[in-house]
Amino acid sequence: MKFGPQTQVVRQRILLILVYLLSCAPLPGQIHDDPVEAFAEAESSDKAVLLVFAGSDWCAPCIRFEKNVLSNESFLEYAEGELVLLRADFPQRNKFSKELRMHYDALAEQYNPKGLFPHLVLIRPDRSVLVTLIYNDGPAADFVSMLDSQLKDEQTR
Repeated sequence: MKFGPQTQVVRQRILLILVYLLSCAPLPGQIHDDPVEAFAEAESSDKAVLLVFAGSDWCAPCIRFEKNVLSNESFLEYAEGELVLLRADFPQRNKFSKELRMHYDALAEQYNPKGLFPHLVLIRPDRSVLVTLIYNDGPAADFVSMLDSQLKDEQTR
């Protein structure tokens, strides 16, 4: 069966729409940069949010946390089932949209008023703080164990 040029155009448009939709939504285990999306997902999935305040281009401990934990496949697999990941990045060189910067400033005011970096906050879906976490440059497995312990303690309450 032969398809005409109109069929090919329709297929191309459908493909473009699918690519666009897939590129807009974070994949499971990926890190959100939009707080509105992250908290909406947390509420609908009843998962805690791991909010990471970072300075991606100037903060050495933030860069190590990114490399050792946030980029680790086993951590991302764990997070996919248990958490919604949200990064509030405060780089010195890269610029964000004014709207996103306002969201990050509001998050910092509420969850990181001292301006610490990295600053890791585990937040319930209702936006209340479960616990502030400390990263000691350990491997992802240690961080996952700490997270898992905190989440299990929360479930028993």
